[in-house]
Amino acid sequence: MGGLNVKNTMVERVLQIVAPHPCSGCGKVGTILCEDCKYDIINEPFSGCILCGSYTLYGICEAHASPITRAFTVGTRSGALEELINRLKFHYAKAAARPLADLFNEVLPLLPDGSILTFVPTVRAHIRERGYDHIGLVATYFSLLREMPLTSLLRRRTKITQHTATREARQLQVVDTFEAMDGVDIREKVVLLLDDVVTTGATLQAAALKLVGMGATVWVATLAYQPLD
Repeated sequence: MGGLNVKNTMVERVLQIVAPHPCSGCGKVGTILCEDCKYDIINEPFSGCILCGSYTLYGICEAHASPITRAFTVGTRSGALEELINRLKFHYAKAAARPLADLFNEVLPLLPDGSILTFVPTVRAHIRERGYDHIGLVATYFSLLREMPLTSLLRRRTKITQHTATREARQLQVVDTFEAMDGVDIREKVVLLLDDVVTTGATLQAAALKLVGMGATVWVATLAYQPLD
């Protein structure tokens, strides 16, 4: 599997030289997301509840008792944003991580002093397949943009993926999904938890609940909202 990861990386580098990335929105060659398409994405932010889609200013509406205090989402999973995420997740285009981090930087407000940045860890099988944790890579670039340290606070205990699961199954699957990393004190801190796509919010809720149990106030930021059909 390690040889496959090296091969994927080499192929990506060769393709960047021989055939530079076209824009994920308009197809213009030379950049994986051009400035015009970036503007279109940030000009249409998602302003709904990440758990039900209802309009709210805070990312979580009052209809839900949630461990998440604030939530921010770049946009709905469609168009250029969807293509950019898909390239990073499924087509080994690590170059997509930088503009995705930049989108986070454009959409998110200033964070409280002393905030801690972390991310929802990806299933290990997917990391081995890609050769990288895609949201971890985005988080790394975002931490550089915001000049704040990135800290791994959670590890996955299960190998379950939720791609085809129903809403009810997702809620059950995430029970005890995460465990805390040792030696990290986040009591009375604001933790910003990054993830890629939110559908039902089950995974984010489970991760946030673990962090709240460690004494933190949890804000989340996701790249895209995708309702479960």
